[in-house]
Amino acid sequence: MSIYDSRYYYLNKFTLSVIGQWPYQTRLEGNTMFGITLFMFGSLTALETMGLIKGITNISIFMENMSPLLVNVTLFGKLINFYFQKSKIRELLNYIEQHWKMMSSGRQNEILRSYAEQSKVWFIRYAMAIYLMGHLYCLMPYVVSGIYSFLSNVTYSAKFLYRLEHVFDVDKYFHLLVFHLYISLMFMLTVAVAIDSMFLICIQHVCALFDIIRYNIEHIQNTEVIILKPNVLYDEPYHVIIDCIKIYNRAYEFSKLLSSSFEISYFFLLGNTITCLSFSMAEVNMRQIEKIETLVFSFHLLKYLLFKLIMVDVQLDEIIRIIAANVAQLVHIYYLSFISQRLIDYSSKLHEVIYSCNWYTTSKQSRQLLLFTLLRFMKPCQIKAGKIYVLSMENFSSIIQVSLSYFTMLTSLQ
Repeated sequence: MSIYDSRYYYLNKFTLSVIGQWPYQTRLEGNTMFGITLFMFGSLTALETMGLIKGITNISIFMENMSPLLVNVTLFGKLINFYFQKSKIRELLNYIEQHWKMMSSGRQNEILRSYAEQSKVWFIRYAMAIYLMGHLYCLMPYVVSGIYSFLSNVTYSAKFLYRLEHVFDVDKYFHLLVFHLYISLMFMLTVAVAIDSMFLICIQHVCALFDIIRYNIEHIQNTEVIILKPNVLYDEPYHVIIDCIKIYNRAYEFSKLLSSSFEISYFFLLGNTITCLSFSMAEVNMRQIEKIETLVFSFHLLKYLLFKLIMVDVQLDEIIRIIAANVAQLVHIYYLSFISQRLIDYSSKLHEVIYSCNWYTTSKQSRQLLLFTLLRFMKPCQIKAGKIYVLSMENFSSIIQVSLSYFTMLTSLQ
């Protein structure tokens, strides 16, 4: 049985298979699911583009339609990049499976299992967050209509999720449009979840290899009798260091292949996310935001808060929709930055392990090899977007700052 049928990776395999991008599925199945995914992308993008073009002279319509359209373009870019990088993805998966076979027992296997289990937990949490925001985004018109009917017995005309009223009668086809949006969006979110989960298991696997190196170096044999020039065949610490160098080389090449597989899509992802966040936040009028903040601090019970929101001129479903869209995008970028930061942290701390290990109990030749290893470990592994931007938590904060700057500029245009 393949390692990808185990409980650690079956969710990753399933989500990639849904969008037709699992490298080991049959060509018929892959092309069929990929075609369905492209159809969902194309149909939704066509409607949003139509609304944008016909309302391009209206700044409000332009901003409200541009934000979801940019999300479509971003996710479509991830999908197409993954499709053309499928040979590299297959190579990454082959590497992972080979490492599991090579480390099939002992402490090394326990470390691999621990990190694989952790990646599964993070994948579930990430998927739940993304799909929750997607459901809030799609179904909020119905939820808000129900709230209005329950609290005030007033019929509320919910606003559709992007502007099409200048193209055709939205009220007439409202339920059909929401259904189409829901199905399309679930496929689009599955693209994000599936591809990012593949990125996650690769990062976690590299971190596991670095942790194996750390464990081996920390447990270099400590003996009371120090032999400076033993026979190489019987010098156990020497062979442990050799194994660590081999594992590091495999991990380093693996991380380079991983970075090259995603660098193009992540480069466009960052640019589109900054623009999309700016347009999305600029949809909310600043006067309405001030009203909402006042209400939040004035009422502690949810029922009274919702009732007061109805009394003022605020589209509650629109506010929640914008919040859900922004949170989903921030979770997306944060997730990628967080796991990329782990790779930097794990690789950059290896030289500290050498400093703190029992190097003074090893032979002269082992010490010389440790010096060489120390130089090799000084350069951390990184995931770069477009070969210029390093995915990290530090740069994540800069993305938020740039988005807020563009948001301020766009708000001044309203």
